[in-house]
Amino acid sequence: MKRYLLPLLAILYFTSCSDNNTSLEQKLREAVTEGEAGPKGYKTINLTELTDFEWERMYYFQPNEDKRSISDAIGFRWEGVEVKAGFRRLLFVKGEEVVSYVDYNYDEFPLALYGCHSDKWIYPSSRSQFATFKYCSGDSEVYTFIPVPCVEDIRELMEYNCPEKAAAE
Repeated sequence: MKRYLLPLLAILYFTSCSDNNTSLEQKLREAVTEGEAGPKGYKTINLTELTDFEWERMYYFQPNEDKRSISDAIGFRWEGVEVKAGFRRLLFVKGEEVVSYVDYNYDEFPLALYGCHSDKWIYPSSRSQFATFKYCSGDSEVYTFIPVPCVEDIRELMEYNCPEKAAAE
């Protein structure tokens, strides 16, 4: 019996968080891209309201980050896949367990996360209120995602509006 139990537990452990949370990705995409910025120039999104799981910290990872760099950042061994080229990852941790993650294609959903104070790419759930607004970088529209207390650090980006696209003739 023990001979079968250990492999079964290992399979369950590695498959419990082995998939991208596409449901959360869709909720996040809708929350960020739909609607208009408020009178302060941004919308506020409560990330804990979008998640259907408990988490303590969210980490942000850039493209091509491997298992070692992810493990080093979160403080325990990550057994999942590396972040693919062109993608970004939001990884949610509770205790010493990855409870979920979202990999999103930056070309399809240009969401740029910004750091706040000393926790740069680590976002505690106690600060789950994020400001978001759209700005123009070159010819591309980009959506920001920054903890509300630090939105003033990047307020100048609100002035970078993309020119209106010509209507199709």
